[in-house]
Amino acid sequence: MKKLVSVVLMLSCCLLMITVIAVADENGCTKTRSLPVKSGKLYKDYYGSAVTSDKSILHGFRWGITNPKPQSMAYFGGTMKATGSFASFRAKIYIDDGIKAPMEFSFKNKDRNGEVLKSVTVEPGETVDVKFDTGGSKQIFVQSELRINHDTAKRIVIGEPEFYSCITK
Repeated sequence: MKKLVSVVLMLSCCLLMITVIAVADENGCTKTRSLPVKSGKLYKDYYGSAVTSDKSILHGFRWGITNPKPQSMAYFGGTMKATGSFASFRAKIYIDDGIKAPMEFSFKNKDRNGEVLKSVTVEPGETVDVKFDTGGSKQIFVQSELRINHDTAKRIVIGEPEFYSCITK
């Protein structure tokens, strides 16, 4: 019995160490250089969205991209522009719980016809973290589509979007 407990304890410790190493490698940035997409200079609307820092419509985010008025049967999207070279991009996506079906968001290189860098599906009422490598892109187009099965979107938010690069690990 003592031997079994020792083996289980040793395996548990090994598993914990592997988990800690994986998390450290994934989130190893201790310092970053970032460019928050907070102004119209860094964002161009494609359809139905605007960059704002109006906290009353941002579902708790400090800044973000959102639909200024309710939408149905429409595209939601625009282009975020970096003024320098950044290795990664991060944001959070929220869709209101009145939307009737999950929505897929695509982040593309340069424009709406560009290579897909990341796609995420967001359930109604859910907030999803988004992080991905930019591949050196200085423009990222984000898009989603409200279809008939979605009904009306009171609020879609791309919360606190920013380009960033790790400075030290």
